[in-house]
Amino acid sequence: MKQEERGLAGLEKLLDDVAEISAWCAGAGIPMLSVYERTGALKDHIQRTHRAVSSKLHSYFGRHVPTLQIQAPHIPSFLDGDELGRASSSAGHLSILLLSEEDGRATLVDLTKTLTEMSQRNKLSADDISLDLIDAEISESVMTEPDLLILFGPYVKLQGYPPWQIRLTEIYHSQDNSGVGYQVFLRALYNFAKAQMKFGR
Repeated sequence: MKQEERGLAGLEKLLDDVAEISAWCAGAGIPMLSVYERTGALKDHIQRTHRAVSSKLHSYFGRHVPTLQIQAPHIPSFLDGDELGRASSSAGHLSILLLSEEDGRATLVDLTKTLTEMSQRNKLSADDISLDLIDAEISESVMTEPDLLILFGPYVKLQGYPPWQIRLTEIYHSQDNSGVGYQVFLRALYNFAKAQMKFGR
Protein backbone atom coordinates (compact mmCIF):
# COMPACT_ATOMS: atom_id res chain seq x y z
CA MET A 1 0.00 0.00 0.00
CA LYS A 2 1.46 3.34 -1.04
CA GLN A 3 1.96 6.12 1.51
CA GLU A 4 -0.85 8.24 0.06
CA GLU A 5 -3.25 5.27 0.13
CA ARG A 6 -2.95 4.61 3.85
CA GLY A 7 -6.07 4.92 5.93
CA LEU A 8 -9.53 3.44 5.64
CA ALA A 9 -10.06 4.19 1.92
CA GLY A 10 -6.69 2.66 1.02
CA LEU A 11 -7.41 -0.43 3.09
CA GLU A 12 -10.84 -0.87 1.48
CA LYS A 13 -9.28 -0.66 -2.02
CA LEU A 14 -6.61 -3.16 -1.02
CA LEU A 15 -9.21 -5.55 0.42
CA ASP A 16 -11.31 -5.29 -2.74
CA ASP A 17 -8.27 -5.99 -4.96
CA VAL A 18 -7.32 -9.04 -2.88
CA ALA A 19 -10.91 -10.29 -2.95
CA GLU A 20 -11.07 -9.93 -6.77
CA ILE A 21 -7.78 -11.76 -7.30
CA SER A 22 -8.94 -14.48 -4.89
CA ALA A 23 -12.15 -14.99 -6.87
CA TRP A 24 -10.18 -15.15 -10.13
CA CYS A 25 -7.87 -17.78 -8.62
CA ALA A 26 -10.78 -19.85 -7.32
CA GLY A 27 -12.44 -19.64 -10.74
CA ALA A 28 -9.24 -20.75 -12.48
CA GLY A 29 -8.79 -23.68 -10.08
CA ILE A 30 -5.70 -22.20 -8.39
CA PRO A 31 -5.76 -23.63 -4.85
CA MET A 32 -3.07 -21.43 -3.26
CA LEU A 33 -2.63 -17.67 -3.47
CA SER A 34 0.02 -15.71 -1.64
CA VAL A 35 -0.53 -11.96 -1.37
CA TYR A 36 2.36 -9.67 -0.57
CA GLU A 37 1.65 -6.25 0.90
CA ARG A 38 4.82 -4.62 2.18
CA THR A 39 3.48 -2.89 5.31
CA GLY A 40 1.52 -5.83 6.75
CA ALA A 41 -1.86 -4.05 6.61
CA LEU A 42 -3.61 -7.24 5.49
CA LYS A 43 -1.99 -9.28 8.25
CA ASP A 44 -3.15 -6.66 10.76
CA HIS A 45 -6.72 -7.10 9.47
CA ILE A 46 -6.86 -10.84 8.81
CA GLN A 47 -10.50 -11.23 9.90
CA ARG A 48 -11.57 -8.27 7.79
CA THR A 49 -9.62 -9.71 4.85
CA HIS A 50 -11.44 -13.01 5.31
CA ARG A 51 -14.83 -11.26 5.32
CA ALA A 52 -14.01 -9.28 2.15
CA VAL A 53 -12.77 -12.35 0.26
CA SER A 54 -15.65 -14.51 1.47
CA SER A 55 -18.18 -11.89 0.37
CA LYS A 56 -16.57 -11.65 -3.07
CA LEU A 57 -16.52 -15.44 -3.43
CA HIS A 58 -20.24 -15.52 -2.58
CA SER A 59 -20.96 -12.91 -5.26
CA TYR A 60 -18.99 -14.89 -7.86
CA PHE A 61 -20.04 -18.44 -6.95
CA GLY A 62 -23.39 -18.15 -5.16
CA ARG A 63 -24.28 -21.32 -3.28
CA HIS A 64 -21.23 -23.17 -4.64
CA VAL A 65 -18.70 -20.97 -2.89
CA PRO A 66 -15.34 -22.68 -2.26
CA THR A 67 -14.12 -23.04 1.29
CA LEU A 68 -11.61 -20.39 2.26
CA GLN A 69 -8.54 -20.49 4.47
CA ILE A 70 -6.49 -17.38 5.21
CA GLN A 71 -3.17 -17.62 6.97
CA ALA A 72 -0.03 -15.61 7.64
CA PRO A 73 3.32 -16.60 9.12
CA HIS A 74 3.24 -16.58 12.93
CA ILE A 75 -0.50 -15.73 13.02
CA PRO A 76 -3.33 -18.25 13.59
CA SER A 77 -5.15 -19.36 10.43
CA PHE A 78 -8.80 -18.75 9.59
CA LEU A 79 -10.83 -21.44 7.86
CA ASP A 80 -14.25 -20.13 6.85
CA GLY A 81 -14.16 -17.63 9.72
CA ASP A 82 -13.00 -19.97 12.46
CA GLU A 83 -9.63 -19.32 14.03
CA LEU A 84 -7.34 -22.33 13.88
CA GLY A 85 -3.96 -22.88 15.41
CA ARG A 86 -2.37 -24.21 12.24
CA ALA A 87 -4.44 -25.47 9.32
CA SER A 88 -3.16 -27.49 6.40
CA SER A 89 -3.35 -25.96 2.94
CA SER A 90 -5.51 -28.87 1.78
CA ALA A 91 -8.26 -27.91 4.25
CA GLY A 92 -10.08 -25.70 1.73
CA HIS A 93 -10.52 -25.04 -1.94
CA LEU A 94 -8.70 -21.73 -1.71
CA SER A 95 -5.87 -21.00 0.69
CA ILE A 96 -4.55 -17.46 0.92
CA LEU A 97 -1.20 -16.67 2.50
CA LEU A 98 -0.69 -13.05 3.56
CA LEU A 99 2.91 -11.86 3.49
CA SER A 100 4.67 -8.63 4.41
CA GLU A 101 8.17 -7.22 4.41
CA GLU A 102 8.92 -8.76 7.82
CA ASP A 103 8.58 -12.22 6.24
CA GLY A 104 11.45 -11.51 3.82
CA ARG A 105 15.01 -10.64 4.71
CA ALA A 106 14.27 -10.43 8.44
CA THR A 107 13.34 -14.12 8.39
CA LEU A 108 16.65 -14.97 6.70
CA VAL A 109 18.56 -12.91 9.27
CA ASP A 110 16.72 -14.57 12.18
CA LEU A 111 17.34 -18.04 10.74
CA THR A 112 21.04 -17.25 10.23
CA LYS A 113 21.33 -16.08 13.85
CA THR A 114 19.53 -19.19 15.12
CA LEU A 115 21.71 -21.56 13.09
CA THR A 116 24.85 -19.72 14.21
CA GLU A 117 23.85 -19.95 17.88
CA MET A 118 23.02 -23.66 17.52
CA SER A 119 26.39 -24.29 15.89
CA GLN A 120 28.23 -22.34 18.62
CA ARG A 121 26.45 -24.38 21.32
CA ASN A 122 27.33 -27.62 19.50
CA LYS A 123 23.66 -28.43 18.97
CA LEU A 124 24.24 -28.39 15.23
CA SER A 125 27.37 -29.11 13.25
CA ALA A 126 28.46 -26.55 10.67
CA ASP A 127 28.49 -29.45 8.18
CA ASP A 128 24.77 -30.01 8.85
CA ILE A 129 23.90 -26.52 7.60
CA SER A 130 22.96 -26.89 3.96
CA LEU A 131 20.73 -25.32 1.34
CA ASP A 132 18.23 -28.11 1.94
CA LEU A 133 18.09 -27.30 5.68
CA ILE A 134 17.65 -23.57 5.04
CA ASP A 135 15.01 -24.26 2.40
CA ALA A 136 13.10 -26.60 4.73
CA GLU A 137 13.20 -24.13 7.63
CA ILE A 138 12.05 -21.17 5.53
CA SER A 139 9.38 -23.23 3.77
CA GLU A 140 7.99 -24.28 7.15
CA SER A 141 8.12 -20.86 8.80
CA VAL A 142 7.06 -18.64 5.88
CA MET A 143 6.11 -20.37 2.63
CA THR A 144 7.22 -22.63 -0.17
CA GLU A 145 8.29 -21.25 -3.55
CA PRO A 146 5.42 -19.90 -5.63
CA ASP A 147 5.25 -21.04 -9.25
CA LEU A 148 4.17 -17.63 -10.54
CA LEU A 149 4.56 -14.11 -9.17
CA ILE A 150 2.31 -11.49 -10.77
CA LEU A 151 3.28 -7.86 -10.26
CA PHE A 152 0.34 -5.51 -10.69
CA GLY A 153 2.42 -2.48 -11.56
CA PRO A 154 4.47 -1.16 -14.46
CA TYR A 155 7.88 -1.94 -12.92
CA VAL A 156 9.55 -4.95 -11.36
CA LYS A 157 9.84 -3.83 -7.73
CA LEU A 158 9.83 -6.60 -5.15
CA GLN A 159 9.87 -4.19 -2.18
CA GLY A 160 11.11 -6.72 0.38
CA TYR A 161 9.27 -9.77 -0.98
CA PRO A 162 10.81 -12.90 0.61
CA PRO A 163 13.89 -13.36 -1.61
CA TRP A 164 14.69 -17.00 -0.85
CA GLN A 165 11.32 -18.22 -2.06
CA ILE A 166 11.51 -16.77 -5.58
CA ARG A 167 14.68 -18.43 -6.82
CA LEU A 168 12.77 -20.49 -9.40
CA THR A 169 9.58 -18.46 -9.60
CA GLU A 170 8.29 -17.18 -12.94
CA ILE A 171 7.82 -13.40 -12.52
CA TYR A 172 5.28 -11.60 -14.69
CA HIS A 173 4.68 -7.89 -15.02
CA SER A 174 3.21 -5.68 -17.71
CA GLN A 175 4.73 -2.26 -18.39
CA ASP A 176 1.38 -0.81 -19.42
CA ASN A 177 -0.26 -1.72 -16.13
CA SER A 178 -0.88 0.52 -13.14
CA GLY A 179 -3.16 -1.59 -10.95
CA VAL A 180 -4.97 -4.85 -10.40
CA GLY A 181 -6.76 -5.98 -13.55
CA TYR A 182 -8.24 -9.18 -14.93
CA GLN A 183 -6.43 -8.82 -18.27
CA VAL A 184 -3.04 -8.76 -16.53
CA PHE A 185 -4.05 -11.83 -14.50
CA LEU A 186 -5.07 -13.71 -17.67
CA ARG A 187 -1.93 -12.69 -19.59
CA ALA A 188 0.21 -13.86 -16.66
CA LEU A 189 -1.50 -17.27 -16.62
CA TYR A 190 -1.21 -17.55 -20.40
CA ASN A 191 2.52 -16.72 -20.35
CA PHE A 192 3.10 -19.06 -17.43
CA ALA A 193 1.38 -21.92 -19.29
CA LYS A 194 3.90 -21.44 -22.13
CA ALA A 195 6.95 -21.11 -19.84
CA GLN A 196 9.68 -23.70 -19.92
CA MET A 197 11.51 -24.30 -16.68
CA LYS A 198 15.23 -24.76 -17.35
CA PHE A 199 17.30 -25.66 -14.32
CA GLY A 200 20.98 -24.85 -14.78
CA ARG A 201 23.93 -26.14 -12.84
